[in-house]
Amino acid sequence: MLKAYVKSIVLDPFRAEDTFSEVTLQIVRSWDRFDQTRPFSVWARGVARRVALANIRNENRQPSLFTEEVLESIAEEVEELGDESALDQRKEALRKCMGRLSERNRRLLHRRYFENRSYQEISRLVAKKVGALYVLFSRLHHALLHCVERALRSA
Repeated sequence: MLKAYVKSIVLDPFRAEDTFSEVTLQIVRSWDRFDQTRPFSVWARGVARRVALANIRNENRQPSLFTEEVLESIAEEVEELGDESALDQRKEALRKCMGRLSERNRRLLHRRYFENRSYQEISRLVAKKVGALYVLFSRLHHALLHCVERALRSA
């Protein structure tokens, strides 16, 4: 969950990996200052936020896109996802749900989320208008969300 939180702050995937490594080191180095009466996840997210924002500022690469309130809201959402086993269950449900999609829809999702292509690029590749793609992706997201929720309820 902490890695996902770092990735929400540091948008570049390679820099996010480096930042997560730094966060891990910082947590180990400052373990003696952790108040054991407080929740670890809250403290660790605070460390992650400070390290990630410092890296962004030091590199002068990417302005922080989020205010402190938005980052805290993201942190709360990440916390609600649960522990690693809950996340693994969600991933497995999503994998099964994606398997039920048509090959065409799976390919569209792959282009967007695994190849990181923009809607404009996909539009050119599949000869569809960008607006039509927005509608299609919205429907796919909705269908996958409901499929995953059903799968988790029945598990």
